Amino acid sequence: MKIGLISPIDERIPPILYGGIGRVVYNLSEGLIKKGHEVALLASGDSKTSANLIPTIDKSLGVDGINNNRKKREAIFEMAMANIINILLRDEFDVISNHLGWRLVPFNNLISTPIITTLHTPLNQINKKIIFSTYLKHPLVSISMAQRKPLLGPNYIKNIYNGIDISLYDFSNSHDNYLVFLGRMSPEKGILEAIQTSKKLKMKLVIAGAIHAWDRAYFESKVKRYIDNKNIIFLGEVNDQQKNKLLGRAKALLALIQWDEPFGLTFIESMACGTPVITLNRGSTKEIVIDKKTGLILDSIDNLFDRFTELDRINRLDCRIHVKDYFSSDMMVDNYEKLFLDYFKNYDKIS
Repeated sequence: MKIGLISPIDERIPPILYGGIGRVVYNLSEGLIKKGHEVALLASGDSKTSANLIPTIDKSLGVDGINNNRKKREAIFEMAMANIINILLRDEFDVISNHLGWRLVPFNNLISTPIITTLHTPLNQINKKIIFSTYLKHPLVSISMAQRKPLLGPNYIKNIYNGIDISLYDFSNSHDNYLVFLGRMSPEKGILEAIQTSKKLKMKLVIAGAIHAWDRAYFESKVKRYIDNKNIIFLGEVNDQQKNKLLGRAKALLALIQWDEPFGLTFIESMACGTPVITLNRGSTKEIVIDKKTGLILDSIDNLFDRFTELDRINRLDCRIHVKDYFSSDMMVDNYEKLFLDYFKNYDKIS
């Protein structure tokens, strides 16, 4: 098949540092190519890929801090959208896999090629509710069943869990008795709750993640005061090698999320290293983590202080096996390939 794969433009593909969606798109693109498909990747021009790269902008928005300049970001995004539409009208594909989100959906009727949109973010924002409630026939792929709950009317044709290349994550059967937080410095990610909890547990917490412009005030006013680089250590963003070591040597990933997480890529990255996940029963967590086997799923943060010793009964190898069995990039690619073939074969009947 000839597949057009549309990527977000926030980061290059694959991302150098932060960028969960970009990693999923990269794994999908490379996996489909290995299976013999002709893949065109519509992404920023600084991306590195085995696919036929069709630049939608010259450089990703993450370059030179563009992501943190709202007006400049919006102007570049509008230009990229125009470029994407022109490319889709000009080039011929058997199927288009959209990972850019809701913005492309209104243009579906202008393009003869079937477009399938994968949802990577929560659906409770008003813009998404309007678009997906208006274009009810547009085919959607969710990344967890929990992700669908805010919006049950649209045309969900498949649920496909995100996958990672497990060979890139080293398994560690032991740890250095610290907790790790990996993610954006955002209120919804639970960074403040992670700090407060680790202090009550009298455990060292190592923090790694990006501070975006919209999170800067929160970080400066709520988080920074606790960082002493002794018991609460802040590393900033880390690369793949640093992340691999940081996750693998931790006793647990502390992910006390304050929102309904649609998937949680760091969950499976952590478990692939053998490190269990401590999280709250919100969003997709029960689909990703097995309570008492690959982590602890809490009804409230207060439950952790009674349950913390249960971590010592978790077999770290079970964590890695769980990811291999359910969240590998190979499994993800197989599921997308089957979906694309079936949808292309039956497109005339569906439309």
